[in-house]
Amino acid sequence: MLDIVLNYKNLLENIHRYIEESKFKKEFIIDELGISRATFYNKLKKQSFSVSEMIKLSSLLFPEDVKAIEIKEALERSRKDSEAGRVWEHNAVIANARKKISQ
Repeated sequence: MLDIVLNYKNLLENIHRYIEESKFKKEFIIDELGISRATFYNKLKKQSFSVSEMIKLSSLLFPEDVKAIEIKEALERSRKDSEAGRVWEHNAVIANARKKISQ
């Protein structure tokens, strides 16, 4: 648990650098956060972004991490579906795909 807290602290301490190095203009980030320019710079200086703001910032700044989480969740859903017997036979998948293509 301590490693999670330390990683979060590190992220907060370096968020200004990640923003500077990102491909986004600060105005875009401010608009995405839905806060005023003054509030943004105040929060940046004091490292006082809320958890929901940090989630949004992280999603913008690290899209590859978002994609990795989405893939992991999809794999977990697939595993649960397989364990519950919610699977299709190969022939059924192919027939369904052909039907969709021909429409």
